[in-house]
Amino acid sequence: MAPTSGLDIQSQTHSAAIHSTVGIVGAGSIGCFLGAILAQDKSLAVQFFGREALGLELAAYGLSAGFPGGNVSAIAPAFYTSMVSLIECDVILLTVKAISLPHLIPQLKKFIRPDVPVIALQNGIGVDTMLSASLSNPVYRAVVPFNVVKTGPGHFQQTSSGQLLWPQSNQHKLDYLAAIFRHYGSGVQLCADMRAVEYGKLLLNLNNALNALSGLPLKQQLLQHDLRLVLAAAMQEWLQVAKALQVKPQAMTLLPNDWLPWLLRLPTRLFRLLARQMLKIDDAARSSMWDDIQAGRRTEVMYLNGAVVRLGIDTGIATPVNAAIVELVKHLEQGESLKLSPAQLRQQLLQR
Repeated sequence: MAPTSGLDIQSQTHSAAIHSTVGIVGAGSIGCFLGAILAQDKSLAVQFFGREALGLELAAYGLSAGFPGGNVSAIAPAFYTSMVSLIECDVILLTVKAISLPHLIPQLKKFIRPDVPVIALQNGIGVDTMLSASLSNPVYRAVVPFNVVKTGPGHFQQTSSGQLLWPQSNQHKLDYLAAIFRHYGSGVQLCADMRAVEYGKLLLNLNNALNALSGLPLKQQLLQHDLRLVLAAAMQEWLQVAKALQVKPQAMTLLPNDWLPWLLRLPTRLFRLLARQMLKIDDAARSSMWDDIQAGRRTEVMYLNGAVVRLGIDTGIATPVNAAIVELVKHLEQGESLKLSPAQLRQQLLQR
C-alpha cells in the first residue's frame, strides 16, 4: 500500500494533529510493527529509538510489517541510539518492556517536552502509575493483544488475531494516530476504560511465565492438560483479586473471562475442539519471557504474576499459584536449569 497524505484521513480528526513527529521509544517487535504502519502517512515524521544493531539492520533492509489485510514498508527509517532527538517529538509511543522503565524514565524526563503525550504499551500492571509519578506529561495506556514476531531482516509479522486497543481521549494527536492504524487495516478499538483492558490483558499474559517454565512452544504447551490446570488456577486467582478491586477485566477472547479456567480444565480432546481460535498460533511461537530467559535477561514477571501476588496481598486474596510461578521464574533468571516435565510443574505449582 502506497504512503498517503494526512489530508486523506484529516476529516477523521483535528488538523492540528498532522505534521507531527512521533517517537517510538523501544524499537523492538511491537515498536517497529506500529512504527512501520504510522510511517505510511506523509504528514507524520516517525523516529525510532533503539539498539544500534537494529538500526543498522533497518538501514540495510528497510522496515516492513505484515498483518491481516496487508503489508506496509518504510525505506531508511529515521533511527537513533541516543535519546537527544526526543526533544523533537510531539507524541511518544513507549514500547520498551516494563522492566526497562526505571532506567529509561530519567532520560525521558531529560529530553521530552512536558506537554508531549506518552502512550505506554507495556504488559503488566502499574506502568501508568510509575510513569505518572515521575513525569509531568499526560500518560495514556494502550494494549497490543496480539503477537508480533520478527520473521526476517527488518520484517515484523502479526502472528495472532486481535485489534490494537487504544485510549479514548480528547487528545487530537492520539485520535489521528488511531485513524492511521485504522486506515491501513491493522484494526483499532477505542476504549474508555483502559484499566479494564489492562486487567484483561494480564489475564492472558499470566501464561507468559508458564510458557517460559515449560520450555515448549505455545501451541504444544496449551495442549498439555497438566499445564492448563496450572494456568486455570493462576487465572482464577487474578479474577478473584480483580473482583476484590471492583474491576471487571475486559474479555480478550470470544469467551467471558470467567469461562476461561473452565475451558482450560477440559480434557485435551475437548479443549482442542472448543479452543480452535486460541490455538491459531504459529507452531514455533513462544512467549517473550521465554526469549528473555534464553538471552539471559531479566523478565517482566514482577509486572505480571508478581502484580497478582502484590495486589492479592493488598486485598487479602491468597495467590499461592502465582507466587510459586514467580519463584520458579526467578530461579531461571539466575541461570538455573529446572527441566521439569508438565506433570512435575503441575505437582510443584499446584501442590497436587
